[in-house]
Amino acid sequence: MNWGFFRTGLVFSHYFRNYYRSRSFYLMLFIVVLVVSLLTYLSFKYFAYNADLPNFLRTGIVISGSLKRSEFLFIWEFAGNYLPVFAGVFFGSPAISSEIESRTAFHTFTLPVPRFVLYSGKFLAAFSVSAIIMSFFYAGQLINYVLLYSRLPGVEFLQSYGAMLFFALAIIAITFLVSTVFNKNTYAYISVFILYFLILSTASLVITFLYGVTPYYLLNVASSIDYEVYINFNPFDFSSLPSLSPAPLSQIITYVMVMVIYAVSTFLAGAYVFENKEVN
Repeated sequence: MNWGFFRTGLVFSHYFRNYYRSRSFYLMLFIVVLVVSLLTYLSFKYFAYNADLPNFLRTGIVISGSLKRSEFLFIWEFAGNYLPVFAGVFFGSPAISSEIESRTAFHTFTLPVPRFVLYSGKFLAAFSVSAIIMSFFYAGQLINYVLLYSRLPGVEFLQSYGAMLFFALAIIAITFLVSTVFNKNTYAYISVFILYFLILSTASLVITFLYGVTPYYLLNVASSIDYEVYINFNPFDFSSLPSLSPAPLSQIITYVMVMVIYAVSTFLAGAYVFENKEVN
């Protein structure tokens, strides 16, 4: 068992170096810097001077200082919610398909290392660089918050950060599974975008409109918990009235468990497909 962990660690370190030296990593870093810059401009242009909540959050209640701070964090998280998807696509979609398309699979997959170890090491490397990208975003959010309010955010900030990491774990597991199915990067990239932005979004919209319930079991809905820990409001959910209270702990646990189920099930499915995949 220890030897298996050691080999997984070697595979992880090799692919981790490849990831953080890749153009995909610097492209994702550029995207995060751009998003943080835009949100920083918004923060000092709007939150520093404007005491009103946006129209879609107005409820006629008195806006307290704590609610304004929650609004700040909510909008940052709402804007950054898609970052794990792009990180997963950039680092996960080409994970296996690129090896086959570039013919390096003939050398890599035939090494005297179990395929599960190769798959696990590369998966952990992709998740690690994605976590670094997410951490840059949260660092920018934290710096802006402290500069604006001269205080540290509450425990909800850590809950949001943890939820974002679980979301990244789930979406990377899905992209790895998709990557084992296709032998070309382009197909893997497009399939993940279609699956998340078209199929899942349409499914949640249909279920909400037809049955009046929140399909929390869909990944795109569960991922909303990273901003609902501040204000329990999802502008894409028409099944219930908006609430300006933070999401209760039971909802946080439920949504995180949904993401864990997606992560574990799709990781195991991808590992199984990879184990039995033939390289032609």
